[in-house]
Amino acid sequence: MDLRNCAAKCKNKKENGNCKISASDKLPVQCVGQWVEDKYFYLERYLDATWQARRKFSDKGNAVFIDLFSGSGKCFIREEKREIDSGGIKALKRDKAWFNEFFYLDIDKSNTEALKKRIDNQINCHIHCGNSNILVKSLAIELLKKPYRYHFAFVDPFGPDGLKFATITELAKLKRMDLLIHFPIGAIKRNLGKWTNKKGTILDEFLGTDKWREEIKNTPKGKVLKVLTDIFEKQLSSCGYPVFSSGLRSISIKNTNKVDLYTLFLLSKHPLAHKIWNSIIKTSPRGERDLL
Repeated sequence: MDLRNCAAKCKNKKENGNCKISASDKLPVQCVGQWVEDKYFYLERYLDATWQARRKFSDKGNAVFIDLFSGSGKCFIREEKREIDSGGIKALKRDKAWFNEFFYLDIDKSNTEALKKRIDNQINCHIHCGNSNILVKSLAIELLKKPYRYHFAFVDPFGPDGLKFATITELAKLKRMDLLIHFPIGAIKRNLGKWTNKKGTILDEFLGTDKWREEIKNTPKGKVLKVLTDIFEKQLSSCGYPVFSSGLRSISIKNTNKVDLYTLFLLSKHPLAHKIWNSIIKTSPRGERDLL
């Protein structure tokens, strides 16, 4: 059904990123490019591939899913005029070794109110409105009260201004915490110039360090983003997420013009998780094999 006629870059966006035109259920929706499905493809593949390892926790009510930037629960793919569930809702609808408890955080009240309606106020779902970088502190304290749990966090901010590295550090306090993180290459590339000559910027807080300026000073322009992702890797290792011998822990998501938009990082303190991740990212959403 043709719900709307949004341009390639939606001109109907509100300040909170949602479209001014509601979804088919009359609730808020975010207009997105078709590449968002690539991101959800890897999220779902990882959850599919790890269900047996997770089952020993979920069978005892100890599997927790966290969505730090949940949005309203629905996206509209503008090129295809099609609605899809968000990553957090896809996790909720799983039927294999599903999660027992869900925590959804979003800074926008219209999003959290829409999400409550879309999940029909299920008792195992906790929805909180506020800045995730602040709310995560009390969330970590609450989750630490029950140490024998498996946690998975989907960390998908709109851009680097939404996420502070300190938030990852808070989540890393949990013994069993896997994270899938969106590293926004495109947004960083667009704003890098204005961040380079001053400290205390959005990128400093996102990377958790201001050392990147020295690192990129004599770096060829085409390799700057690689240096920044390497710095991010080092920062992740410093808070307990090692790089295992099994290889990469990231995959690039590109638009239809093959331009890198962002990178997905899978973080885990267990080598099996990285072995699984490195296996699944060898197949693209279009079925192409051996990409790495």
